[in-house]
Amino acid sequence: MPTVTQTFFYSGTLNQVAIPAGTTTIDMYLWGGGGGGGGSDRHAGGVGAAGHHVKKTGYDVTSNIGDTLTIAVGGGGGGGSSGQGAPGGANGKSITGFSGGVGGQSGTARPYSGAGGGGGGASVIKIGASAIAVAGGGGGAGGGGAHSGGASGINSNSATGESPATLGENGAGHVGDGGGGGAGGGGAAGGKGGSGASGDNGGGAGFAGSNTVPSSGSSDDGSGTSPGGTSESFYSSGIAIGGASSGGVGGDGKVVVVFNISVTAKVKVGGTYKDVNNIFYKVSGTWKTITAAYFKVSGTYKALFNSGVEFAQTAAGFGDSSGNSTSGTTGSGGGGCFVAGTLVTMADGTQKAIEQIELKDQVSVGGKVFATAKFLIDNLYDYKGVKVSGTHMVKEDGIWTRVQDTKHGVSLGNDEHVVYVFGSENRRIIINGIEFTDYFELTEQQELVNHGEGIFDNWQNHDRQIHDKNVNILNA
Repeated sequence: MPTVTQTFFYSGTLNQVAIPAGTTTIDMYLWGGGGGGGGSDRHAGGVGAAGHHVKKTGYDVTSNIGDTLTIAVGGGGGGGSSGQGAPGGANGKSITGFSGGVGGQSGTARPYSGAGGGGGGASVIKIGASAIAVAGGGGGAGGGGAHSGGASGINSNSATGESPATLGENGAGHVGDGGGGGAGGGGAAGGKGGSGASGDNGGGAGFAGSNTVPSSGSSDDGSGTSPGGTSESFYSSGIAIGGASSGGVGGDGKVVVVFNISVTAKVKVGGTYKDVNNIFYKVSGTWKTITAAYFKVSGTYKALFNSGVEFAQTAAGFGDSSGNSTSGTTGSGGGGCFVAGTLVTMADGTQKAIEQIELKDQVSVGGKVFATAKFLIDNLYDYKGVKVSGTHMVKEDGIWTRVQDTKHGVSLGNDEHVVYVFGSENRRIIINGIEFTDYFELTEQQELVNHGEGIFDNWQNHDRQIHDKNVNILNA
């Protein structure tokens, strides 16, 4: 039985052919596109997750002769960039609806943070309208922040709840100072996007898309940046790898299809019958190959032999401009803190230096303190005599805004300073009669009830669960 092997690399197009007469089975080898790496701040962005691998040999297509076989190779997700409000990595494209998401933008409040990496596109094989094999794209990495690095893309799937369900989610951005979230990969179930950072930290990672594996086939989701199926003879170096940290691009996917074609024409050579795999004819003195020959039996054409499988390419129906809406939380906060000696008004009317604030203290308006922390910042401002980071929010003339955007805020340069802050149940601080937010900025009473004082140990994870709330919500 002759075989015809067709190899497809990423081209930004669909590859289509009518399944030729005489084909009995096909063998399929698929690698999805890898997720992009996150952009960097002082700490690097994470690495992208590898694209998935799916394999199936001997897939029966005898009932599909003449049906359209469509091949889509998933592209690798783009790497996140670095800067103020820097864009996230582009999404890895695939057949429409199976692309990855776009990485979340970096923080908009300060000049430098890392954006999230884009999700990889899935590699897909369809017969007619049905996807018979899908290798999911890798999840994009979170962008880095000043205090911690971005999370690395996730090789496993957590399915999006958006529509279409096959499209990866975008990563969430950041409205303060910190890293953007990585995007989800495309797949049989598109992956969720990561959250923006809590404060000036690294963003969360996106999840990979899932696979469709034909019966008795196999799959390998890979590990970290390394894809599965690298021992296959059809694997090519660099295919489906996860993008490196600091904005590395994910590797494009690959698809190989082997057509197993029956032969009914034979020729006797030296007393032994051999299959007829090729016939030639002479044109103007040059031998040319006849790729297929058929005969009619009871009104149906059957293949004497078939060695030619010619695919056509089309850009129609390929690619998505963006991924699904993110389910991740938009990042907020980042470096919102005060220098030592800043006097905080307590609930009983007394004042206490901010570095002396303790857990369970009661502060004016803010209520019980559930978290304390100190940070290193380089954006100190003077606001009416209060030394505070430029990204901290203050109520000026009845409107909430960042200190760096106020009419009274004066920059004190880019030198590094140790600053202190706390979290309180009502998210407020009174200093010199001026109302500021605490580090967490917004009121989330139910989350405090759920987590209690344990939030001091896992405040970052807690804050990533909070829904998108920003300056506009405070003003509302």
